[in-house]
Amino acid sequence: MREAAGAEPAIPTLMKSLSKSIRKEARKLRHAGFSHRDIANKLKIGLGSAFKYTKEIKLTPSQHLVLMRRNTPKPTISQRIRGGKNTPHKFKVQYSKEDLIKIIKNFVEKEKRIPTKREIPQYRAFLRVFGTWNNGVRSAGFKPNSSIFTRKFIANDGHKCDSLSEKIIDDWLWARKIKHQINVPYPENKKLTVDFLIKNYWIEFFGLSGELKKYDRLKIMKIKLAKKHKLKLVEIYPHHLFPKNKLNKIFKFLIDTTTNQQTILESEKLNKLSAQPLQE
Repeated sequence: MREAAGAEPAIPTLMKSLSKSIRKEARKLRHAGFSHRDIANKLKIGLGSAFKYTKEIKLTPSQHLVLMRRNTPKPTISQRIRGGKNTPHKFKVQYSKEDLIKIIKNFVEKEKRIPTKREIPQYRAFLRVFGTWNNGVRSAGFKPNSSIFTRKFIANDGHKCDSLSEKIIDDWLWARKIKHQINVPYPENKKLTVDFLIKNYWIEFFGLSGELKKYDRLKIMKIKLAKKHKLKLVEIYPHHLFPKNKLNKIFKFLIDTTTNQQTILESEKLNKLSAQPLQE
């Protein structure tokens, strides 16, 4: 059946009306802070159409931030604290100069020494604020630690240590009255020495493992000699000291032995006292 002459088709009119309705709804969603993709999915239209209908509408900075956070995987709490390079900037905990200076001062007050960068979880925040770690230490009013091996560190028992890390280990042993020797030569190779020798335990701190090829070769040589001569080798790495000291766990066998010896000595004293005749 033909349409009457001069009558307009109904379908184009309907499509035009529908297009206006979709356009109006798309603009409303855009003003509310929805992305073009969100609008396209909600209204069942193409991404190009969603952009065309709303291209002159600009989101506010807060709306942009909401979209960015929603579309970026949220990091863990530890990632936020570290503020690592893989953590999106918008999720990083923001520290002021005063906050960072206070962190160093609190460490010095507690430990009575200057911290190393490995001991401070907020190390990358120091780089962002001060440019370098040493600048941060100077801003706190302290002198930065010397470069590795440029000077010796004197432990509390008088031992000369090659690094601050070795001093931390030495002081830990001294505080618990654990007798130890330092720089004892390995069997077959007098040029290679162990950091600490405790009874028949050979303690090595491999602080530069994976950083220097020459250092790694010496490390392998020590491990092979220990295996060949059946030495009880205990390996310590920076992550055992920084940012949290785990020496109590590493040396648990030493603590248990020392405790047992003290218990035996105390019981022997009690036995001697009980064996003495009572004085009237």
